[in-house]
Amino acid sequence: MDRLLAKLIGSALIIGATTCAGWAAAARYAKRPAQLRDLQTGLAILQTEVEYGATPLPEALERAARAAGPPVGAIFAECASRLRRGGGATAGEALEAALDAAAGATYLGPEELSAMRALGAVLGASGRADQIRHLQLARRRLEAEEARARDERQRYERMARYLGVLSGAALVLILV
Repeated sequence: MDRLLAKLIGSALIIGATTCAGWAAAARYAKRPAQLRDLQTGLAILQTEVEYGATPLPEALERAARAAGPPVGAIFAECASRLRRGGGATAGEALEAALDAAAGATYLGPEELSAMRALGAVLGASGRADQIRHLQLARRRLEAEEARARDERQRYERMARYLGVLSGAALVLILV
């Protein structure tokens, strides 16, 4: 009887663990499109500030951070903070450091990070028209990535959840 109870508890733990892993994988597919939308919102605010407000870059980045919300807004907020501290960092270097700092807290992929790094190369270092053009380009790249992320969500989110449960059940059957 004790052996049967131990098997049942072990089986439940295995299925529970793999189910949690499946749900965690599904969360990535679910949250990525929303974070890409938030990043686009932040860039839209930044573009508006550069285009019409002639706002200093740190202040414009803080407004973008508030509009984007967490966790994506942390990229803009960290960039603004690094620029305010000074130390001779360019906007591109500040953005690069902010992207590195926020990489673990977001579900942004290498394509999105690449678009943001390309933007960082001209942000605050070129004329207003050039910055606006690069902000628009970054937003278009992120729109394409968002469409791809929504597609992946539809294809893989449910599969990841089911795979978590079914892999646990298969593992239990193999072990029993």
